[in-house]
Amino acid sequence: MCTCFCNRLCASLFKHEVRYPIERKVVDTSGRLGSLYDASTDTLIERHSPQETKSKLLDEPFVCRLFSGNESRELIDFLRYVGFDDAMQQSICLQMVKPQGISRLIEYNQSVNENTRFLYYSYRHREEKQKCKCRQANTTNPALLIPTESTYKIKKIIWGIEILFIIQIEKNQPIDTIHQILLYICQQLGSNYLPIQLHNNDRRLIDQLTNITVYGSETCVDPHSTSMLSTLTRIQDWQSNLNFHQPLIYTMEKLRRHNDGSSNSEVDHLRRSDDFAITEVNIIINPLNSRIKNITQNFQNLPKSFSSITLNQCLEDLQQQYRSVLVSQNNLLECFREEVVNIRRQCQRSIVLNNILKNQRYECLAKTEMENFQNIIQQLLNKSKFLETLNEDQIQYINANDIRSNKKILTTISDVDTILERTYFNDNVILWYSSDNMKLEREDEWRQTYQELLLELPRCEPRRKLIYVDFSDFEQKLEYFKIVRFPSTIHNDDKSTSLPPIEINVLLMGETGVGKSTFINAFVNYLKFEKLQQAEQGEPIVLIPVSFLITIGEHFNEFIVKFGDVDQNENYEQQGQSVTQQCKSYVFNLNDRLCLRLIDTPGIGDTRGINQDVKNINHILTYINNLSHLNAICLLLKPNASRLNILFRSCVKQLLTYLTPIGYNNIIFCFTNSRATFYAPGDTGSLLRKMLNDEHLDNIPFKKDNTFCFDSESFRYLAARKCNIDFDDYQQQECLNSWNTSVKESVRLLKHIQTCKPYNLGDWMSPRRTILEISMLARPLMETLRLLIYNWQLNEAKLIGNHIVLNSESINIDMCTYCAKVDIVEIGPFRLIQYKPIISKTSANQHLRCPTDRKHFSIENILTYQFVPLKVDLKNEQLENSFHNFLFKCDQLLYFLQQQESSAQDDPFLPILERYLEEEKYISQIPNMNFNMNQKVREILDLIKQIRQENNKNLVATNEQLSLDQVYRIISELKAIPMVQQQINSIKISRQLKLAKQEIRVLANSINNTTFTDSP
Repeated sequence: MCTCFCNRLCASLFKHEVRYPIERKVVDTSGRLGSLYDASTDTLIERHSPQETKSKLLDEPFVCRLFSGNESRELIDFLRYVGFDDAMQQSICLQMVKPQGISRLIEYNQSVNENTRFLYYSYRHREEKQKCKCRQANTTNPALLIPTESTYKIKKIIWGIEILFIIQIEKNQPIDTIHQILLYICQQLGSNYLPIQLHNNDRRLIDQLTNITVYGSETCVDPHSTSMLSTLTRIQDWQSNLNFHQPLIYTMEKLRRHNDGSSNSEVDHLRRSDDFAITEVNIIINPLNSRIKNITQNFQNLPKSFSSITLNQCLEDLQQQYRSVLVSQNNLLECFREEVVNIRRQCQRSIVLNNILKNQRYECLAKTEMENFQNIIQQLLNKSKFLETLNEDQIQYINANDIRSNKKILTTISDVDTILERTYFNDNVILWYSSDNMKLEREDEWRQTYQELLLELPRCEPRRKLIYVDFSDFEQKLEYFKIVRFPSTIHNDDKSTSLPPIEINVLLMGETGVGKSTFINAFVNYLKFEKLQQAEQGEPIVLIPVSFLITIGEHFNEFIVKFGDVDQNENYEQQGQSVTQQCKSYVFNLNDRLCLRLIDTPGIGDTRGINQDVKNINHILTYINNLSHLNAICLLLKPNASRLNILFRSCVKQLLTYLTPIGYNNIIFCFTNSRATFYAPGDTGSLLRKMLNDEHLDNIPFKKDNTFCFDSESFRYLAARKCNIDFDDYQQQECLNSWNTSVKESVRLLKHIQTCKPYNLGDWMSPRRTILEISMLARPLMETLRLLIYNWQLNEAKLIGNHIVLNSESINIDMCTYCAKVDIVEIGPFRLIQYKPIISKTSANQHLRCPTDRKHFSIENILTYQFVPLKVDLKNEQLENSFHNFLFKCDQLLYFLQQQESSAQDDPFLPILERYLEEEKYISQIPNMNFNMNQKVREILDLIKQIRQENNKNLVATNEQLSLDQVYRIISELKAIPMVQQQINSIKISRQLKLAKQEIRVLANSINNTTFTDSP
């Protein structure tokens, strides 16, 4: 006989009749004929056998059932399928009966779902019952000889064996085929076709089922065996050997007593199925036991301790809560046991469950409380597994809460930055800030970052240590991934314990021809020589070469004065053009503690037009953006202007979009050639004040304290005197007075700058600084996007064992896609173009001759690619989603640029994407080269234009004005990607190298002015 139950409720395997005698599925196998039984608790009271018994073999001994799992049902519900009635299930659930044999199914510790199969086999060999005389079926027992708890006596036992297999079929296995094989096995067992006959392929599939648990008669089942076929081969031995047989079913008769007042004389063996109270007990206890069982299993999988103080405390709190839950569960079960026993004994008719559950002792057992508790345990279990993975990958773990300086005082992420920097500043480490929420919400990006960091480690020389800094339990929410590398990529290797000098950075800006370069020459000599006579007798410092025409004498004799070496950065040939072509720094020590940096800039109002001015202001802001701070922004003006140049006004406005109002206090006004206006601002002062009022810039101070008047004619006099040109006494005296006044103003200027709080560029967000940041990110972002496309296509082509990575190197020259050398390289199945610098033998500034059209873009780092063995644990859909999400974030940055009123910004990503398409087109035209994989990349690059248009359309439709906070959050998320950050780091180094090339340092002992050397 064989029946298959698949994912549906079925009738009991054994018919149950609510009449006497009764049958019970056996749990406790120690009962024998004549044993007494308490039906109210389903326990044996006395175990003994009568002197005479008789047995007979059963006609239909073989029972086999195959049924499927259902994750929506409790484990105890499956006992119904193998013969346990409601009363026995309830007794097991309330722990009145200890599970044995196949009833141990309720101890199964794995999930049961549609891929789970139950195979039940029972061999009922014989029926054993007591010999008795005719008409003595109902026994009359003296009350004094029967224990008061007993209600029934066993009069018949069915002996045999039974086995229950729980089989987990893996998702990658042919589930339907295996089900059919199991059904075939079930049919053979039900018909006693032994040994089991299977085809080789079927046997191989069954042998591959390794996740099998077996319950059954303790004399038969080997708990260590997981092979179903090896267990089934022993059935014939078990059938024939009576030593393996155990009681399977008890048939019992009810006891009757002579004493009329016995409390147990009317015990119901089973309440009616519609008894609401009994049903409600099951509804409450079954899920509760299941939840606590799951909690217990998770606790067993937790480590005994963590390396983190925070996680250890969490573990201890959960253990304490777990102990409280177990105590409450035991108390509740005991209470329910008493109530159920009373109902079965008919001492009361119903249970007031609500009154029991309202007791505060059981609040922790409420469904919501238990689910929350389980979630917290699961989170800690997930964390322990994650820590195991980190340990396997040799990644150190730090919980941000563990490094709080004071547990009672709120600690910010900035505080953690400071502590970690102090701890790891001299170590070779990478710190990765992350959290569980970010790992969950941005899983694809998190996985990609993890893999890229793992890939980066072995390529670092010396090898770096990766530290995962976990902010999951931190008070302040971590908004984006953050990666910090120590030691800093740009640092001083000098290990001296002496403090570095304080650097005073001063930016000089002004119209073309205002005399910035002359001012710098004069200023440094004012610092070196207190008196003009000292300068004439000594060696003046000429930082910037001087060339000017001078007329002297009664006959107006003309002389061209040239002072200093020729500098390619200075252009004296084109009148009206800015003499200074690029920003340049002049650095000298005022004393052991103060270092002054004067930043000369191209002039505003260049005769080459407004486009050149736009380029100059962009160049200036990009240059200072590489500095850590500014102490002062000196706006140089002529004191006798009839009107302020409109371009000057525009450029000042652009400067103010870079600064925030905090930086306005660092703005200083310096007037050159002011001897003619008696060392005062002259007409320009009123024009300047009007401009500030018109533009509502009242918070920019313009007063005596931040206004300084110089006269550079005394330096021109000095240069002429060094060229052996003579002057009359009047001119000489005028220049002596001018020199003295300018020295005093220089002292006052420096003292004022020292009182200004440095404007730390990295601390403040501003629209123009954000534009510069996006501009710098353009190529790193597009290179990362293209790299994502390459690896996506590798995954599509099933080349999942390899991965393309990029390496970024710094350069110390200016170059672009026009002047760079182009190499075609083979990287795995792709062909790529790599750019390399070409150093011209004729000119170090060959890039200055490159066209400035939109077809070319600047190259600030050299990229190389590698095809490395690394399995990417991401599906095609995940890589595609990563691609679209990444591109959308880039388009959000473009959308921000389009919203800026003062910005005529073009799309910084477009020329790079167009260049990629040109490169793919060029590669496709190379003969005798397989470019199938490149063609797929080209198809995606072609689609990007359409995708970006749709992105922009959606962004415009929202009519949302992106705030600086939102944009910086996007930028921070993108910069946290290792491939992006690697490129950014090398670009920053490139800029610092080029900065150093555009820097002139004055010898330390060149400044002799005691006023400055004594400065604090």
